[in-house]
Amino acid sequence: MIRVINSTSGTIKFRLKDTKAKNETSILLDYSFGRKNRIKFSTGYKVNPSHWDKINQRIRAVSTIKNREKVNSDLKYFSSEFTKAISELEESQKNDRSILKALLQKIIRGEENNQVEIKTFFQYADDFIIRKENQSKNISNVKLSPITVRSYKQTVNRLKDFDLGSKFGVDFSTIDLKFYYAFIQYLEKNNYSTNTLGKHIKNLKTILNASTEDGYNSNLKYKHRDFKALSKESVSIYLTEAEIEAIYNVDLSKTKDWELARDIFLMGYYTGQRVSDYNPVKNEQIRKFQGTEVIEFKQRKTGKKLFVPLHPKLKKIFKDRYNGNPPPELNAPDINEFIKEVGRKAKIDDDISVEKKMNGNVVIDIVPKYSLIQSHTARRSFCTNAYLSKMPVIDIMAVSGHSTEREFYKYIKVTPQERAIKIADSKFFK
Repeated sequence: MIRVINSTSGTIKFRLKDTKAKNETSILLDYSFGRKNRIKFSTGYKVNPSHWDKINQRIRAVSTIKNREKVNSDLKYFSSEFTKAISELEESQKNDRSILKALLQKIIRGEENNQVEIKTFFQYADDFIIRKENQSKNISNVKLSPITVRSYKQTVNRLKDFDLGSKFGVDFSTIDLKFYYAFIQYLEKNNYSTNTLGKHIKNLKTILNASTEDGYNSNLKYKHRDFKALSKESVSIYLTEAEIEAIYNVDLSKTKDWELARDIFLMGYYTGQRVSDYNPVKNEQIRKFQGTEVIEFKQRKTGKKLFVPLHPKLKKIFKDRYNGNPPPELNAPDINEFIKEVGRKAKIDDDISVEKKMNGNVVIDIVPKYSLIQSHTARRSFCTNAYLSKMPVIDIMAVSGHSTEREFYKYIKVTPQERAIKIADSKFFK
């Protein structure tokens, strides 16, 4: 058994953060040392509750969990090393939470706590980002995108800007509903969209959850039901098959940058991938199975390995303009800039209504459709057009990498009228 009990200092147990979670949840080291004295510290591991042995506090013998033995061994190591470290402390130190946290920081994360002791929210947030940066760069088995880390940084920077301008005194003890409404108002006055507001609240709650698990925060007012991440369906367009065809056929021979951006964009459309995966595609990714050419992708965001049939129009692009090779890489911001010009030249100019925030007020703006085209429009257009063409959803997801149908249906852009037409083609209505 992993359980370690030291009668002179306290009790160490391993618990799950959420025993009712449907998916994986964090394994916490729970150290109780006297009445109402408790530290919960994340071990860095997660497990599905159905695979957790509560009595023995270890992962069950499940064949699909390849690193089960390592995790169980690490849990045993954490408890034994922590018990040993506590036994070597002076009596006056054994109830010092900052010292105990420093020990766990060193034992579990392998980090010496030689820096400034964490006492404030911003000290913790900065340390959280440093750890997440290390995780995204150095720990391949724990999925964390550098884009996610950048998003955390943006949130902390907005919080610091808010605190500096308002003199609110943001700290663990002051983050409550009063803070929530003040921070939302600050973001609105600076013309951030509803979804950006929601992103910052979501990131803040992630940091607060981590700080609570690590024993630095005891204020749970951020869990109030009104302390929520706002969201609003954004104007994320898709291009119809006719519009894709117009982009494919428009003559861009005199503007080579636009031509390259168009060809890379079509690579995204005909493969259904994110720009980080389709810009660029390398020759060695093109494989042949039973006479069929496919492109092999390992998605950067999810780590999934996918195989997508090589579309005939991509073959023609390779042959006509790149000596039989995929188009070379182009900076993502340049793709976003040039593809709008391509859309304008291809006359993709339907009027689209867009809500904008100006000085905290909502303003409706009418813009041409081409001005909203960006690199991600390629992937969304593939998923939507494939769905409307009656390709089975499970096959579309096999290409796009979406994990659930619910996630997929939220992603595609299909009007109620388009869905009705698709439904009308079913056997039931014939």
